[in-house]
Amino acid sequence: MNFEVISSGVGFTEGPVFTQDGRVVYTSIDQGKVYQVINGETSVLAVTGGGPNGATEGNDGIIYIAQNGGKFPAHRWPEITGGVQAIHPGGRVTTVTADPIHPNDLCFGPDGMLYVTDPSRNPERNDGRLWRVDVSTGETDFLGSTNWYPNGIGFRDGDDAMYVAQGAEGRILRVGFTAEGKMEDPEIFVQLDHGRPDGFAWDTEGNLAIGCITGTAPGDIQVYGPEGDLLEVIAPGPGQKYTNLAISADKKLIVTDSDNGQVLQAEWPHAGQALYPFRQSS
Repeated sequence: MNFEVISSGVGFTEGPVFTQDGRVVYTSIDQGKVYQVINGETSVLAVTGGGPNGATEGNDGIIYIAQNGGKFPAHRWPEITGGVQAIHPGGRVTTVTADPIHPNDLCFGPDGMLYVTDPSRNPERNDGRLWRVDVSTGETDFLGSTNWYPNGIGFRDGDDAMYVAQGAEGRILRVGFTAEGKMEDPEIFVQLDHGRPDGFAWDTEGNLAIGCITGTAPGDIQVYGPEGDLLEVIAPGPGQKYTNLAISADKKLIVTDSDNGQVLQAEWPHAGQALYPFRQSS
């Protein structure tokens, strides 16, 4: 698989999104900025301050950001705390909620709510929180605490369960919900072959591509089949931290190379699964 650099000099990159209007949007945690790529040209979409991490698109072209509040690898910004931010068309930045403490990633679910991972930043990296947010009102539902580090988050096509990256244990967990909307006990969907999972994305064949941090170079992307079996390990380059990725409807793979401040692109064999709210509920 051949990768090309589509952006460089953009710091500790994360949160890539293919928007409905054809842009690539991604965050720079240490720069406190969100970038966009339009027709091959990179520009700043918004300055959020703090540490913008995960990103996703909602209705009306609004980009929602997991704002970690300036925690590593970000820097402290005056008056910027953790929470969820919204970037409106034109670049205006507002705060949706400040309830999550140091959120990492976020995505919409089949119920139209925004789901947020909120890991601790303690040295042990062994606790966190999960939230559900109504972006129309800012009302926030605390789903529960974990004794592990929650990172990437997503919903699989045809499944209303939530999938969450479990950092130190090297797993992707499947978390179902009761009829009352309470979280059920998580079950292991994928046990990584090696390394720690960060962000992930599905394609339309049900394959799961995971950005993995190995701790040594090179980092890689691990690809697992619909039943959780390892299919392939892809090394995009010499970096240690290929933190997050996205797959487009026209079979493009975007990968954030956080070590080298780059965003990479390659061809993918299958189209990416559409994200909520642009996916039809099953």
